[in-house]
Amino acid sequence: MSAREFHSLYCTARGPGQQPGELEFRAVSPGTTEEMTTAVRRAVTERPSLVHAHDGVYVTARSAGTGEGEHVVHALVAPDAGPYGPIRPAQLWDAPWWVTGPAPSGECPAVPAEPETGFGVEALREWVLGQRDGESWLLAVHSAIDGGAPRVVFVSEDPGAVARWIAAATLLLPQESALEVGFQVFATDPQATGADVLALRPDQAGSLVDQSGVAVFNLVTGERWEGEPSAAAQHWVPRFLRADPFDVVDAVELSHRFAAGRGADRPNAADRLAAGVVALGEPVAGDDAAMALAEWLCAPPAVSGVDVLDPVLTAVLAADPGAQVLAGLAEAELERAGQVRIALLRAEIGEIVRGTRADDRSPLTPRPWTTAEAERATALVENAADAVLPERMDLLLRTAARFDVHPRLDGFRQAAERFVAWWSHHPDAGVDPERWTCAPELLGLLRDALARRLQGPDADEVRQAIEDRWWRLLAPTVSDPFEPLDAAVASAAVAAGGSARQETVEAFRALLRAPERPGTEEAVYDALFGASQPTLGELSDFLAELPSTAVSDALAQRAFRVLARSTVNGRYLDVLRMLSHHLGDRKDLRTLWEDDSKLRVWLSNHRKKGAGAGSLGDISSTVLGARADKLVAALLDADPQESTGTIAACGEELPQTLVRALPAVWNDEDVDRDRRDRAVVLAFVCAWSDSATATVRAAFDRELEAWVHKHEHPDFRRVSRLLRGVDAEHATAWHEWLREVVQRGPKRDRTRRVARRLFGSRER
Repeated sequence: MSAREFHSLYCTARGPGQQPGELEFRAVSPGTTEEMTTAVRRAVTERPSLVHAHDGVYVTARSAGTGEGEHVVHALVAPDAGPYGPIRPAQLWDAPWWVTGPAPSGECPAVPAEPETGFGVEALREWVLGQRDGESWLLAVHSAIDGGAPRVVFVSEDPGAVARWIAAATLLLPQESALEVGFQVFATDPQATGADVLALRPDQAGSLVDQSGVAVFNLVTGERWEGEPSAAAQHWVPRFLRADPFDVVDAVELSHRFAAGRGADRPNAADRLAAGVVALGEPVAGDDAAMALAEWLCAPPAVSGVDVLDPVLTAVLAADPGAQVLAGLAEAELERAGQVRIALLRAEIGEIVRGTRADDRSPLTPRPWTTAEAERATALVENAADAVLPERMDLLLRTAARFDVHPRLDGFRQAAERFVAWWSHHPDAGVDPERWTCAPELLGLLRDALARRLQGPDADEVRQAIEDRWWRLLAPTVSDPFEPLDAAVASAAVAAGGSARQETVEAFRALLRAPERPGTEEAVYDALFGASQPTLGELSDFLAELPSTAVSDALAQRAFRVLARSTVNGRYLDVLRMLSHHLGDRKDLRTLWEDDSKLRVWLSNHRKKGAGAGSLGDISSTVLGARADKLVAALLDADPQESTGTIAACGEELPQTLVRALPAVWNDEDVDRDRRDRAVVLAFVCAWSDSATATVRAAFDRELEAWVHKHEHPDFRRVSRLLRGVDAEHATAWHEWLREVVQRGPKRDRTRRVARRLFGSRER
């Protein structure tokens, strides 16, 4: 037999000599198995008008009386659901091919698959519509059969009416589920049958209708189960009664395929909505439905994108959903992702133009636009710029950047100029160009607007706004010290300090290296330091960029004002040297410059002659202190023995300078260890020197004692070796001094003893 046919079995019930409920098979179609006959025996326990069961195989049977005390039962058996096709078993009531008479032989023909029904889908729909409260009854019947009650019982005199309600309800189940619903119309022994759905005559109902959990539909009295209609029933029943019922049945089937594709047992609301879109061509109504379908598209079942996802997406977009719906959909992996993002961009722009959006949205996952999509998105932003209020332009431009859209200034120039005019009057508006894709162009317009206002009646207001706010935004754009706006911005940035000061000073210093206009030096200086004086380091670096002949008298006067408020140090003397041609009658500065020149000559000679470089006695302590780093470096670079000779030849001023400078060397952990040891040696030799005063000796004693307490014997030995290389007597004195320090006698007594032992014969 073909797999597309039903096995057919003819049998009789309650014939002569048979026990009640016992069947006698009179004819079967070829290939009928014992399993099939057993399944029929279990399903047809009495003489029901119509029965359906699933017991390893599917059995649908109908019985009819012969008028001779027998009932002829015609049973269809299928090993799987295939022969039913889209037909629900209850539709087979009153089919014309049922056998109602005795079998002519022991073999009967099979019944073709998808046989003619007793009532079709359209006829069922019309019948339900013709019943009183038909829609609410179908809602209840479908809900009860679809899991709403453990058992469903119909009370009726008319088996055809019961069959129609069962057929209509099961049409709104997927075929696989519908074939699992067992029913028996009529049941003479309801307690003995395991069918999910029973039909009883009024005189048979008895107490069964009062049992808990039983959903009763009494077609005689009109009373029915009042359970809550299921979500599926509320969705499909109205459509079945008003739309094409065949399409609705297909949609029901499709919704269950969607659920299975997600790994779910039953469809959810989104599965049903999607099935309605695909099978019924339904539009998406309302944001709730759009949101449900958007979430469904973000995690779709395993289905064809072209046949299913594309029409669902089209329906969602056609509903013109809000930005919240589209935002979730924009992250879905869809072939038409660009179209979704354009729809989302349009929705967000609409909110901005209407003034209903004031918040920032979450970043979007970067995705490239096609050329056509990029053009459409850009046009959306540019066109919206003409409609948006100036105070909301920042939000529009940030939204464009979020979508990686680059609006062109020529596409919205008038709107941009209107916005910039407003912006220039509202420096505290919270506008953030760093989040725009067209920031350079709009910053250029802003500069033009502020430059014009600086030349007008509200110039003071603009300068104050530059100091308070605008400099942060415009500092990276300054380039022309002769331009009032750039000068005002640079001065404010430098006055603010920190990295902004450093970056602005460096940017303008570059102009000094190749000035193109006369007076560039003064213009740069005034632009940088118009609101705050330079540090000595900044002044030194500034002047270092210029040849000495390029330092004008006007610039020198500015520099002298800085020196007048500064302490003399190395940078001070560097600046003074660069201003030497402008000293005029400033005797104090000239004296410093001359002493510094002498020291520079001495340092040069020291590199060549060592101790023969001469004395430093005629150089002021101020200059020696300012150049202490260079003096110490020169002494430490030389051989220790030679450096001790230099110290001895330099008079009293040098040791006083070294008292402060040498401890700074040996306390610096970043300095090489050998160099730190040499600093200790020079300090001890200075204290041993005949020219050292008691004050210098005491100062070195304190510093050296502090060094001892921080170091160990290996450090002492290294210093001792260096001192031995200078003079054995120095090494001996070192050891005695160390003993005095380690013994830690009272400070006053110890100092007195050390002075007597080490320096006694040499004290003056």
